[in-house]
Amino acid sequence: MNSRERVLRTLEHREPDRVPFNLRPSEEMRARLRAEQNDPEVDFADFFKHDIRSVWTPLPACPPDVPKCDWVPRPAPDDIAISVEYTRRLHERGLAVASGYHMGVFEHAKDWFGDFETLTLPFDDPVRFEKELERITEWKLDVYGAYVKVGVDIVWIGDDLGMQRNLIMSPEHNRRWYKPCHLRMVEHFRRIRPDVRIAFHCCGFVTTLIPDLIEIGIDILEAVQAECIDIRLLKREFGRDISFWGGVGAQSVLARTTPEQVMEGVRKTLEIMSSGGGYIAAPCHTLTSEVSWESAIAFHQAIQRYGAYPHPGTRNADAGGYPAG
Repeated sequence: MNSRERVLRTLEHREPDRVPFNLRPSEEMRARLRAEQNDPEVDFADFFKHDIRSVWTPLPACPPDVPKCDWVPRPAPDDIAISVEYTRRLHERGLAVASGYHMGVFEHAKDWFGDFETLTLPFDDPVRFEKELERITEWKLDVYGAYVKVGVDIVWIGDDLGMQRNLIMSPEHNRRWYKPCHLRMVEHFRRIRPDVRIAFHCCGFVTTLIPDLIEIGIDILEAVQAECIDIRLLKREFGRDISFWGGVGAQSVLARTTPEQVMEGVRKTLEIMSSGGGYIAAPCHTLTSEVSWESAIAFHQAIQRYGAYPHPGTRNADAGGYPAG
């Protein structure tokens, strides 16, 4: 089973040969690998045999003399063509492909208006706010829709709606203002390509919103920040209806811990999240300098040792040596 088959199978809530995985390393880790291998061209994801790659179609930067809220660039045709070819080559290698991520609707509103005004405008000037969200959503339809046309397996949208212990806004506020925008995206992408999988990124606490994400047709919740939510509850209550991508605590499992603690933390996460498919193993955030090189190695070794079906979380006696794969 190749990586793409493995990822697509788990997203159908069926068990593949092993748990698919990836990791977003810090630049320091990329440099460390290049130094360790004495190879300036070595690719981190290739070396550790990650199952998913990302395709990024660049957007032009906002000129300094243009207000942010007047700058809504679309991907250039030449850049889209490059992404099409890159996606094709990744698929030929048997790899799953996800889109890049360019901020959510709420995140972009904050980028345009600031945190305070984004939270107060719906009450102070709801007509204006609705028009601005409409502009942002139309922009997102084009930007992320281009990825769907490129042929990615997973289009990656989202919004950071969670804090460490609660939501940034009430569920009712989200349902009034942001859920309709996310629903429009899902419906638009499915019109372009019914088979595309849609991942929704949200850091922090998000449990309260999962029924809403399922209702609008989201396939995958990412980042599944284990320090903020009960991953056992997530798998038990929602694991039949939505897949999870992440779940390995960047703070609690990977940062300032020993390799042995990392191995055990990854093992427990696999044990909880992997039954019946529907799980892509990954840290719940891009790794920072707080995560040591040794912890990154231990993550990959734990996937190798404990990631095989039919019983992820138990040791695979046939696991080979480092690196994981």
